[in-house]
Formats: sequence, structure tokens, C-alpha cells
Amino acid sequence: MLSQRSLEAFRAVMEVGSVSGAADFLNISQPAVSRLIKDLELRTDLRLFTRLGGRVVPTAEAHELALEVERSFVGLAEIEQAADGIRHGQRGALTIASMPALAHSILPDVVSCISADKPEARITLISMQTHNVIRHVASRQCQLGITSPTRYESAVELVGSNDLAYACILPQAHPLADRDRVSIDDLAGLAFIGFNETTATGRMLDGHFAKMRKPPVIRIRSHMSVIVSALVQRGLGVSVVDPFTARLHQASGGTVLPIDIDERFRFAIIRPIGDPPSADLTSFLEIFETVQDSYR
Repeated sequence: MLSQRSLEAFRAVMEVGSVSGAADFLNISQPAVSRLIKDLELRTDLRLFTRLGGRVVPTAEAHELALEVERSFVGLAEIEQAADGIRHGQRGALTIASMPALAHSILPDVVSCISADKPEARITLISMQTHNVIRHVASRQCQLGITSPTRYESAVELVGSNDLAYACILPQAHPLADRDRVSIDDLAGLAFIGFNETTATGRMLDGHFAKMRKPPVIRIRSHMSVIVSALVQRGLGVSVVDPFTARLHQASGGTVLPIDIDERFRFAIIRPIGDPPSADLTSFLEIFETVQDSYR
């Protein structure tokens, strides 16, 4: 096995350019540095340096090896910095899995607020279909999940839930754009951008349309609300989406109208069962609640 000390000696010689300089840097003798380099050459079966006059000159193999050694040392340095930050409460590591509707809308706002208050916080935000969120939280790959409140496994617990009104989104110049609000019946026969039946919104809308004498015409579907909004923006149809996507749609120049349906857009926040909430998780949930209020 390679010696960590020999790798340190090799790295020092490559950086300083001489055995004597490496010895001073490592606070050891020159013969000790030479022995460490010789040991590394024996263990790797590589010729790492040649002598030119009184200088040591790295070989091509040495330069190639130095790239890998540097990556290794940079990785160790990052681990040391992370440990120090965690020890002094200066870093947060939070991984969140979310349904796309919130991952592409409210969560960037929440993360922005956290970063403004705590720039050193480390956050990983993953967008995935709702049926995968529970699996990632249950296996503790994520500390928090935001998903449809359809089912819960024994390995996760409910942190909170909410339901908000759906909205109808339209292109800016659509004939319905001058209305104050619309109903499902107002969408009869219109080109409609639907959701896949694997989504809660898709199943809800398909249920409504199945009862209509002249339902909307669905030629395009997606499981991601941000794609649905983009298609509506391009004039390919209208749709019904969650309030978070509706906010983004309006900010992009589209039209948003209230829609008269009884169903609400519901979501749940879950975490691994038995895990006590960390300070970072608690802070995230508080900021999420504050930002969420602006979408009501």
C-alpha cells in the first residue's frame, strides 16, 4: 500500500521544486524526503524524478501522478474543513426531495432566504416524481421530503401538510383572459395541456373531464407542472395547475385566473421516522412557512 507520508513528500517536491525545499516545508531532513520518494517509486514502479545538475526534474509520469495526488489532498482538505465547520456549528447539510411543482417554484425562494441568512449552509435540492420522494426519505437519503399526501410508509413521519386552491393558466391573449374567474365547464372543447395520470392533479382533472359532455381536448400531457406552464405560454392550450406554478406562469407573462373547483392542491412534508429535527431542518421549515404564506 502507498504511504500517506510518501505522497506528502512527493506533493511537496512537486510544489516547491526541490528536495531541500520540500524538507523545509515538511520539517524533516533531506535524506528523509529522498527515502520517501524512493519508497513511492518502488511501490508504484514509476520513475518520478531525474537529476539534472543539482536539481530534480519531474518525469512525465510524475506530472500525471501529481494530478491524482492533488485531487486526493484537495478532497481531504475539504473533509477537514467540513468537520471543522460542523464542529463549530458553521455549516449545515440538508438534502430535500420534492415533487416538481414545489421544487421549481417555492423551494428556490426558500433556499435563497436561507443562503442570505447563512451563506455557508449546504443544501441539496432534488426534484422527483412524488412516488419516489417517500422512498428517498424512508431510506434516509434525504432529511426532508415534500410529496402528495397519498400514502405513508412506516419509516417516515408527517411533519406538516397544506392544501391550496388550484388556478387556471392561459396564454396572455386567450379569449378567456378577460374573465374574473372560470369554471371547468368554461374549458369545454378547448385545447388543454394535461397532466399524466400518475399525478394527483392529472387524476383529479381526468375525473372532472370524464363527466363532461364536451371535455377539453388533451393532445399533450406532462408530469411536470413547469413543462405544462411552458406549453401554455407557447399558446398550445390552457391548463389547471397548483398555485406555485401559477405564480411562476404569471411572472413569465401568462394569465392566471381562479377556477371554481372543490378540489384543492395538497402536499405533505415528511421526514425519516425517529430522527430528531436538526437546527437546520427547523430553520428550513420556519422559512418555508413564511414564504408559503405569500402564495395564498
